[in-house]
Amino acid sequence: MNDSRLAWTPLSRKTVFSTRVFDVDEITSRSPEGEERLFLSLEASDWVIVVPVLRDEAKGDSFVMVRQWRHGAGEMSLEFPGGVMNPGEAPDDAARRELLEETGYAAGSLEHACSLSPNPAIMGNRCHIFVAGGLSDTGAPAPDDDEYIGVETVPADEAIEQMGRPPYIHALMQSALFAYLQKKGPSAR
Repeated sequence: MNDSRLAWTPLSRKTVFSTRVFDVDEITSRSPEGEERLFLSLEASDWVIVVPVLRDEAKGDSFVMVRQWRHGAGEMSLEFPGGVMNPGEAPDDAARRELLEETGYAAGSLEHACSLSPNPAIMGNRCHIFVAGGLSDTGAPAPDDDEYIGVETVPADEAIEQMGRPPYIHALMQSALFAYLQKKGPSAR
């Protein structure tokens, strides 16, 4: 298919509102048929999500996950660790940092699974997903000063079965789980 007949041409962009977490930009674009329209986009830093895997041949894989309050949803969420990348920080460095800060676990190995657009209709950032193995517990999590986090070990089968149901409510965690399953291959279950 010829994508050029579907592509819009951005003409201008300006920030109309700024917060600590994101900016709202107005984008004027020209349609493939020449009509100009105004769109809004949330502009934020890229994020990372880490799927930390504890291997146990006898019991099966488990994930190190974090439980925390999510203000937008107004409820608790059980998630893979992750967060916002710092300016100039490489995605793999951010993944190692977030894993250690939120859980106290250091990754012996880190494999990039994929990079996704969280919501390309209205957001301009990317989410980089990693699978971490060879974990060692330093016993020293150091979450940000506004993060209150509980660290839990969850059997992989349980997380797979429950994803999408409370407390597994965060949609990007389902994407991260799917990336893990892709990496693991057809025998993932």
